[in-house]
Amino acid sequence: MKNRICKHFLSMATLWLGILGCSSDIPTFPVEGTVTFKGKGIPKGEIYFNPDISIKGPQGRALINEGKFSTKDLNSGIVTGKYTIRIHGFDGKPREEAPMGKALFPPYELPMDLVAGKSLTIEVPSK
Repeated sequence: MKNRICKHFLSMATLWLGILGCSSDIPTFPVEGTVTFKGKGIPKGEIYFNPDISIKGPQGRALINEGKFSTKDLNSGIVTGKYTIRIHGFDGKPREEAPMGKALFPPYELPMDLVAGKSLTIEVPSK
């Protein structure tokens, strides 16, 4: 009986924390665009939009598929402002230890000011 009450309490606490953590009055917008490496769309990857400390807004995130990405797919919008964009690109040939495949380059970062309604085109430089 005690165990069941503890499980119920933990479930309710988790639910409330999830609700409180997800609520936001900050209007966000989606970011979409293309990412290339050596002139070709990155087969698989992830792109993160890390806000500058001056911004009161969420981190954005999107999956890259054949060079295209959209934060709409993960419901991960951002606010206008300065960001550090971090890109992880993979060859798209899954392995047991690497579901997106082999890394094409070390994680690439670039600073950028982002505004609503602007599609991004990013070329990851080959070193």
